[in-house]
Amino acid sequence: MSLHMSVSSPRHPHPTPSPDPHTAHTAWQAAVPAISFLLFVSLLRSPITAIPPLLGRISADLGMNSVEMGALTSVPVLCFGVLTPVASVVMRRLDLNSSALWTLAIIMAGAIVRSTGTIWAAFLGTAVIAAGMTMGNLIAPMVIARNFRKRTALMTGAYSASINIAVTLSTALAMPLALLIGWQGSAAAWAIIPGMIVGIVWWRVFPPHDGRGQRQDAVTSAPTAAPKLTTISEPAEPSIGNPQPRARIAAWPLAWIMATAFAGHNFAYYSTVGWLPTALHDVAGMGESGAGVASSVFQITAVLGPMLVPLLMSRFQWPMLRIMIVICASWLTLPFGMLAAPNLWFVWCVFGGMAQGAFFSALFTVVIQRTRTPDESRRLTALIQTTGYIVAATGPVLVGHVHDAVGGWTLPFAIIGVGTIVMTVCGIIAVSDTSTPPEK
Repeated sequence: MSLHMSVSSPRHPHPTPSPDPHTAHTAWQAAVPAISFLLFVSLLRSPITAIPPLLGRISADLGMNSVEMGALTSVPVLCFGVLTPVASVVMRRLDLNSSALWTLAIIMAGAIVRSTGTIWAAFLGTAVIAAGMTMGNLIAPMVIARNFRKRTALMTGAYSASINIAVTLSTALAMPLALLIGWQGSAAAWAIIPGMIVGIVWWRVFPPHDGRGQRQDAVTSAPTAAPKLTTISEPAEPSIGNPQPRARIAAWPLAWIMATAFAGHNFAYYSTVGWLPTALHDVAGMGESGAGVASSVFQITAVLGPMLVPLLMSRFQWPMLRIMIVICASWLTLPFGMLAAPNLWFVWCVFGGMAQGAFFSALFTVVIQRTRTPDESRRLTALIQTTGYIVAATGPVLVGHVHDAVGGWTLPFAIIGVGTIVMTVCGIIAVSDTSTPPEK
C-alpha cells in the first residue's frame, strides 16, 4: 500500500499556469519607450568619437598638421559649452518629440558635410554635428523626467552606458570600416545609417507635434488600463506666502571649485580620447586598426564606472570622500602609467576608463546634495558644464601642438596628468565642503 501511495498521482494536481498574453504585451509596451530612448542617446557621441582613429588618414588626405587635427577634435567640446544657451532658446519653439527628430536630422546633415573631403567642410560638418548633439544633451534629461520619472537613477545609468557602448563601437570599428569604404564613408556611416533607423523608431514611438510621450511609469503601474499620455512635469513653484530666496550660484566658491574639477576631468578625458589611438600607434607600435581597437578599452570600461558609485554608496556604505579618492587615484594611473610603463597600456586604460565613467556620476551626485531646489541644481549644473566644456576644448589642441613641437608623448601625457591632478584636488575639496550657496 505504501508503495502504491508513493507513486500514485496527487489528488489535486496543480496545472502549470500558461503565459498571460496581456502581461507580455504590457511588458513590451513598457520596454519600447526605453529602448527607443536609449537608441536615441547612443548617437550623442559616437559620430564624433569615430574621428580620432581616422586622424592619420584624414591628415594625410587633407594635409592637416597636429594642431589642426587637435582643433578638429575640440570643436564638439567647444560647441557643448558655447551653444547650450542657444539650443535652449531654439527648443522653446519646438515640442520635445520634434526636437529629438531635428537633433537627428542635424547630426546626419553635419556628417554628410564633414565627409565631402575638404578642411573647411571637416570643421563645418563637425560643428553642425556638435550643434545637434548639444540639443540632444538637453533633450535626454527632459525625456527621463517626462517618461521615466520613477526610474530616474536606472535610466540615467542606462543613458550613460548606452553612450559609452556606442562610443566603444565607433572607436574600435571606425578604422576597419575605413579600410573597406575609406575614411569619408566610415565617418559618415556612424551618423547616417543609425540616424535614419533611430529617426524612424522615434517617429513611431514618440510622434512629433503632440507635445506628449508615453509615460512608462503609467504603463507598468496600471497594466489593465490604456497607456497614459502625459506632458512634461514641471517643478512645483514655491509658495507665494513663503517665497524662497534666490541663491547666488556664481558667488558661491564651491560652485567654481566643482566647475574646476569638471574642467580638469574633461580636459584630460577629451585629450585622451583625441590622441590615445595615435599615441598607442607610436609608442606601442600598433597598426592603425589595432590602435583604434586598443583605445576602445578606455571607453568600454567606462560603462562600469557609473554603476560602481551607487553600489559603493548603498551596498558598502562608503562615504563620498572615499569614493572620490578612489576614483581620482584610478584616473591618475592612466597618464602617469603611460609615462612610466606604456607597455602596460591595457591596465592603465581599464583603470582610467572606469574612473572617467564614475567621475561624472560622483560629481553630479555632489551637485544634487549641495543644492536645495531644482532651480539651484539647474543653474549650478549649467555653470559647471559650460565652464568644463569650454576649458576641455583647449585640451586636444594643446596636446597636439606640444606633440607636434617636441615630438614623442612624454610631455603630452604629462599635460594630461596635470588635468587629472587639478581634478583630484578640486574634487576632494568639493566633497569635503559643506557650505550652501549664498542668498540674495
